[in-house]
Amino acid sequence: MDRYRDFSLGEFVWDKSFRNWVLNPTREDDETWQNWLAANPDKSEMVDRARQLVLSIRPNNASLGNPEKRKAVERIVERLEARNLDRAEDTHAPWYAGSMVRIAAMVVLLAGFSWIFWLRHEQPEIIGYDQLVAAANGEMRETTNTTAQPLTISLEDGSHVTLDPGSKMSYPPHFNGVRREVFLSGKAFFDIAKDPSRPFFVYANELVTKVLGTSFTVRSFANEQEVSVAVKTGKVAVFSREDTDATEKQSSRELTGVVIEPNQQVVFVRKSVKITKSLVPEPEVVAEAGAAPHFEFDEAPVSAVFSALQNAYGIDIIYDRNVMDECPITATLTEMSLYEKLDLICKAVGASYKSIDGRIVVEGKGCRNN
Repeated sequence: MDRYRDFSLGEFVWDKSFRNWVLNPTREDDETWQNWLAANPDKSEMVDRARQLVLSIRPNNASLGNPEKRKAVERIVERLEARNLDRAEDTHAPWYAGSMVRIAAMVVLLAGFSWIFWLRHEQPEIIGYDQLVAAANGEMRETTNTTAQPLTISLEDGSHVTLDPGSKMSYPPHFNGVRREVFLSGKAFFDIAKDPSRPFFVYANELVTKVLGTSFTVRSFANEQEVSVAVKTGKVAVFSREDTDATEKQSSRELTGVVIEPNQQVVFVRKSVKITKSLVPEPEVVAEAGAAPHFEFDEAPVSAVFSALQNAYGIDIIYDRNVMDECPITATLTEMSLYEKLDLICKAVGASYKSIDGRIVVEGKGCRNN
């Protein structure tokens, strides 16, 4: 947030994060901006003016070309900034001073150019596979799965990619330099050879997936409004190409961004440019071969049961051990899905559960209060 210290009125108006906060506020965004304003009270007046300008320019249709739209709104911002300078010379006149006719004319002018946010916020430019591949450096090879069956591609670093039908991927014949980069359109499962010195990147429209060595699935079809990444093993970092820190996240030796682990996923909604983190619809056991999990319990404390589930599925289960640990569990859960297991366990101990940010949170009064 430090970069906003030197922002002008126009820079606030055009900043995507600022517009998201004004037009589609979330609790997290509002808390972030309110804290920043509390730490920078001298900016509150400019932020308020920028908010009013953003709110005045509501999405509507218009026929002017894109360059004309941007210039028109920039002229409005310039006029408001000029009025701010006039105010500095005449401290007795507020920035919005003027006759009611002039104020009304400005409101009408803003309404007349309101389509700019329909263009730039409600309908963000779609970043396509072809554009990304065209901008890539070096020789690229493209494989398209035109069959009705999954198609496996072996990369020269030992990684394997399984393309779903109707999907395609561009990749270099040899990975040179400090990054391994591929471009995806459609859906594919990636099993990436570990190489911490050369992180692996998957570019799928607006979303970037960065890994050091793991397995995961990416879904990004051009005609769908969501891009998703789901992890099977290891850790994956996901971020938007338009993230203000995207360059730093790409060059960092660490996994930065929205980090997801086994049985977690992120979904990027292209229209709202929002990323959410959750559990995959059907979590799978991720225990290594030869270490089959044991799901038969005889008078076992609930902590032992939850520990077995955490180890088997790689998912954090949060609960109050002091309240529930006296509840013994006797059950055979081997043939059940994770959610069926949780349903049965929670019923046995008088509790309930919900998925929050890719974790399971269990709430209940425990056996002592049954």
